[in-house]
Amino acid sequence: MPSSSSLPSPDRLVIARRFNGPPQSGNGGYCAGLLAGRWQARHGRQQAVEVTLRAPLPLDEQLEVMAMPGDELALMHRDILLAQARGVDLVVEPPAPPSLEQAAAAGALGRLRAARLQGNAYLTCFGCGVSREAHEGLRIVPSPVGDAGVVASDWTPDAAMADTQGVIPDEVVWAALDCPAGIAWNYRLEDAPPLVTGRMTVAIDGPVRAGQTHRVIGWPIEADGRKLHAGSAIFDAEGRLLARSRQLWLIPKA
Repeated sequence: MPSSSSLPSPDRLVIARRFNGPPQSGNGGYCAGLLAGRWQARHGRQQAVEVTLRAPLPLDEQLEVMAMPGDELALMHRDILLAQARGVDLVVEPPAPPSLEQAAAAGALGRLRAARLQGNAYLTCFGCGVSREAHEGLRIVPSPVGDAGVVASDWTPDAAMADTQGVIPDEVVWAALDCPAGIAWNYRLEDAPPLVTGRMTVAIDGPVRAGQTHRVIGWPIEADGRKLHAGSAIFDAEGRLLARSRQLWLIPKA
């Protein structure tokens, strides 16, 4: 799998079609993670990265990474601003993860519900698409555990996702963190409106490794009209926190 550091040009970026979210555009988490990788290549990994998504991310197109005032990077498609990245401090306190057994049961139920959902536009999503095989998608579809609004799933990354050391690239970890936060709000909102990722702030605290079972959780934080704030996190089998995020999701205007 190509990572952000192996793309053909230092100022160009291509989102391969396999990394879609909606059928015709990129998975928000994966694309944000690619841009975050470019930011960290310039500024180091000493802090979290915030990526704001401004427009749908085209697939199989040459996109340009541009330096902006301060420490920001912009991702452009011709004259359209797609995303912006900058370094920030991340303040988020994940809830305690459920047990592996609870996470596995919630994940199995989430995938079953997604497969049966009529009109599901995300069956092929790189992050949560249940029509993907394990070697070509993440298949993380959490469902509720307990009564605090937390959703959870198990996740055992496939070796096809890893680098030569068996470590999952950061952009794939960003993708794993993406959908669970939105899904947490899907269960909280009565009419389950369509949601889009508006912003992700992510810190990766330890390596996520292929072939090892992880627990992924998402939870709602607060709502402000159409703006929905949420968190997500990845833990290993022993409960160590490996990655965390705070996210902004948007209910599109009618």
